[in-house]
Amino acid sequence: MVVNTQVELLNDAFNIFKDASRKLEGQYAKLENKIEELNEELAEKNRAMERNRRLAAMGEMAAKIAHEIRNPLGSMSLIASILERELETDGAKKRLAERITKGVKTLDNILTNMLLFANSPGSRLQKTNLTEVIEDSLLLARGHDKEGVDVIIEFEGNTLIMGDEAQLRQMFINLFLNAFDAIGEVGTLSVRTRVNGSSNSVEVEVKDTGSGIDQEHIDRIFDPFFSTKDRGTGLGLSIVSNVINSHKGYIDVASVRNAGTTFLIGLPIQAEKEYRI
Repeated sequence: MVVNTQVELLNDAFNIFKDASRKLEGQYAKLENKIEELNEELAEKNRAMERNRRLAAMGEMAAKIAHEIRNPLGSMSLIASILERELETDGAKKRLAERITKGVKTLDNILTNMLLFANSPGSRLQKTNLTEVIEDSLLLARGHDKEGVDVIIEFEGNTLIMGDEAQLRQMFINLFLNAFDAIGEVGTLSVRTRVNGSSNSVEVEVKDTGSGIDQEHIDRIFDPFFSTKDRGTGLGLSIVSNVINSHKGYIDVASVRNAGTTFLIGLPIQAEKEYRI
């Protein structure tokens, strides 16, 4: 009887040991999986740090190169504008001078985008009239549109905000250049402003009848260096997003392939004192 009891106790102890072993094996397997996940996460963070380091180095180099290029570019722009005036009566040669001016504007826009992306300067907010900024931006972007492109502008309500005029101008230039590029030879670009009382903001709608954006690309269009074009840096819409974020605004985009794209931008109407530090 005693022997049987001892055997039963040994069996119970053995079963308890087996259960504990199985639990330990399960915990060990979970621990191994967790360690593997942490190693993968650490490796990804290391890769991200390396990418950021390289991007920072590229940004510094790009900023230096951009500053060096801008000086002769300014001279080229001045000479081209003089040539346009001198060749007013010679249509063929004047068109060549206009092409030089357009090329200089394109290079200047690329350099400005590179500098904004590389330096990521803070916004210098002051009283800004969006009407004037939009009109200036359209004037600077003109020359990239074709004769068959109609531009419609409608300003409604108050367009005074606290904003960084230079950054906002560059933002709208990027949007307008993208629109002209998407429209091609014939189409319409419409720019409308209105006051949204519920969000206390000025909304700007930039709508084109161009080629549109594939839905699979919509979520990536604001990523730096992402572009579906054969040319370009892929920084234009990234700059747009950065400028809106620095102004505490918002942007929505809707697009239909071969029908057009609409950007809706909201910029808050806020008192000057809210921006003082």
